[in-house]
Parts: sequence; structure tokens; C-alpha cells
Amino acid sequence: MAASNKWLMSSFAYYLDFFTVPLLLAVALWLGPVQLWQLAAGVLIWSFVEYAMHRFLFHSLYRREHWTHHVDVLALIGISSWKTTATFVGLLLVSQALGLASLLAGVMLGYLAYIGLHYVMHRPEHWFYRFIPGLIANHDLHHQRGVEQNFGVSSPLWDHVFGTYVRMRQNEPAEKMELQRSPTGQ
Repeated sequence: MAASNKWLMSSFAYYLDFFTVPLLLAVALWLGPVQLWQLAAGVLIWSFVEYAMHRFLFHSLYRREHWTHHVDVLALIGISSWKTTATFVGLLLVSQALGLASLLAGVMLGYLAYIGLHYVMHRPEHWFYRFIPGLIANHDLHHQRGVEQNFGVSSPLWDHVFGTYVRMRQNEPAEKMELQRSPTGQ
């Protein structure tokens, strides 16, 4: 499958979320009231959205664009930060009116964890890389050709729930890789 340049962006556009999302997260918490259950629910909601987008959009509808990332993991590709920032600003206005600013703060916290972890996963020289070996192994396996599994980047939770989690069997040489599905997998 040929890669697409459609989602390539400037470094400014790529890294903008690392600045705007923490700012909007702080605004959501400031608007309050801060409710811990909403924060936790928001992180859980984000983890599901991340899984669903990766599985059902990036590996089907936008497969060609997403394939660019699988071909070159350091390419500056993704959804434009301008779009995510605008989306979060709009959601912040709605969530504040509904008294759900903490819920949105949890979603943004989950998104921030996702973009940060995904960034680190492809950069072994990063100081945090050594702290997430399990997530890295799951994501590296996902990047192998023909492995349409392990869609959760920041958490394997929904892969376990929906039976799309796999891991390499221990003590298997890489060239004889056999996948071991989660107990709920087919």
C-alpha cells in the first residue's frame, strides 16, 4: 500500500497540541468545579475514542493516510492540531454549560497522555522510553505488517475487551513470531 502525504504537516502544526491541550485542560479545571469521578470517566472515554478511531477510522476509512505513519514512524503526520484545538474549544463551551468541564478535562488529559506516549514510543533516545516497555511492545507489534491488532496506544484495555489484543509468545524467536491472543480474542 502506498503512503499518502495528505496528513503530513509542519512541525509547528504537529507540536501545537502539546501546548494548546494543557492550556485548555487548565482552563477546564479552572472553570470547574473539579470532580474526580468526571476526570476519571473522561480519561476512560478518551481511551475508548482512541481505540475506536485507530481501529475503525485509521485502519479502514483513512488507511492510506495512516499507513504513512506505519511506513515512517517519525514522519510528522496526524490530525491537524488546529482541528483538535478547535474541537476542544467547542467542547469546552458545551461542557461548561452542562457542568461537565471536569469530564472534558479528563478527555483532554487522556488525549495528552496519548500524544505524549505515542511520541515517546517511536523515540528510544527519549528519557521516558524505558518506563513504558509493555506499551512499546504492544505498539511495535501493531506496526508489523499483517498485524491488525493492538489498536490501543496509551492502554490495551479496549483491545482486551474487544479481543484485539495480541502479544508475542515468550521465548519465541522474532523470525518465528507466533501471536498469542487475549482470552476474549477469536
